[in-house]
Amino acid sequence: MAELPERTGTILKIIVGEYVASVTPVASESVTRGYSLGISPATTRHEMARLEEEGYIARPHTSAGAVPSDKGYRYCVECLLKEARLGQEEQLAIQHFFSQAEQQPESWARLAVTVLTQRLKSIALATPPRAPVCHFRHLDLVALQELLILLVLVLQEGKIKQQLFASEQVVPQDELTTLANKLNATYQGLTYTQIGAQELALSPLEERIIGTIVQVMEAEDKQQYEQFYLDGWRYLVRQAEFVKGRKMLDLVEALEEGGILNNLLGSLGSESGIKVTIGNENEEEALQECSVILSNYGAQGRRGAIGIIGPTRMPYSRAIPTIDYVSAVMSELVSRTYA
Repeated sequence: MAELPERTGTILKIIVGEYVASVTPVASESVTRGYSLGISPATTRHEMARLEEEGYIARPHTSAGAVPSDKGYRYCVECLLKEARLGQEEQLAIQHFFSQAEQQPESWARLAVTVLTQRLKSIALATPPRAPVCHFRHLDLVALQELLILLVLVLQEGKIKQQLFASEQVVPQDELTTLANKLNATYQGLTYTQIGAQELALSPLEERIIGTIVQVMEAEDKQQYEQFYLDGWRYLVRQAEFVKGRKMLDLVEALEEGGILNNLLGSLGSESGIKVTIGNENEEEALQECSVILSNYGAQGRRGAIGIIGPTRMPYSRAIPTIDYVSAVMSELVSRTYA
């Protein structure tokens, strides 16, 4: 996303902050009088007109104040991902909370949910730290018609996965068999993270096959998120966005089904860091009035995930650094416990 001029970006951040706090459209007069920007009311109106034209804000009515759009929230979130930090006092409080259960890994996810719901007043979710469950056992490569190759992957846990892919050129069956034997000898017993970390000289075809193996095993490993803890409904029902209509009911039904949470957590993959999806960025229709902030945590081959679900009008400046810090504390706990 392109960076806005400093003054324009500042006004957008003010509008977002005011709307998050008040749930009331923000008038240009509020921006001019409430903040020492050193600009005239006319300049403020001009900047807000520009933000509206470029899709960062919207006006419910012609004469009404401004409301941030998903794009406006996204711009502010991208800024926060670079600069937001949690205060020292809050860091110490979170450390103390987890220190009381340092030797109880089974309780960490529940503690994370408690910390996040209490501090962020949103629905919070967390999964316990789990080791990868998939291990490579055996691979077969079968030449089908023309450029089509069937990959048959057997996991040590007893599951068989099949994947079709197209080669750029015809590969004889004997060459595929030789390649499969080579990979069987190299990757026997390894997890997908260990396979991906191998530094080998590979042909383009080998890279393609190994990439497919890693994708298949990673998708299987995502099932580790089937156990999760969820709390915070009492905070969401108080939000203005969910008081009327079916929004709250639709969200409750979607989250109770469980599959939506597995999809959310599984979408994290193995990358570290915060992931934020805002409004219509969420694929699930029930979440398109919400924002979701998620983060992986873990070390020593074990990982879990934490996050919150709330209205798009959420206090990102507090939520992002809080989740980031809780994730770091939990990663340190995993590292010390399983070293």
